[in-house]
Amino acid sequence: MSETLADIAIPPQFPDRAQLPESDGTFVKNFQEHPQTVILTDSIVQVLQRVHPDGQYCIGVE
Repeated sequence: MSETLADIAIPPQFPDRAQLPESDGTFVKNFQEHPQTVILTDSIVQVLQRVHPDGQYCIGVE
């Protein structure tokens, strides 16, 4: 007997960070957020400096 997609129960999608409940109206800070930002920024700065030698670029962090 073969299994079809109709037979497989797919669980609902997990909520993202904006859909998670909070009790006081503030977003929860992720302790990994700052180190990840530093690593990502450090890894792209050399490329941005090469592409934009005048320094006219912006790195945004969510």
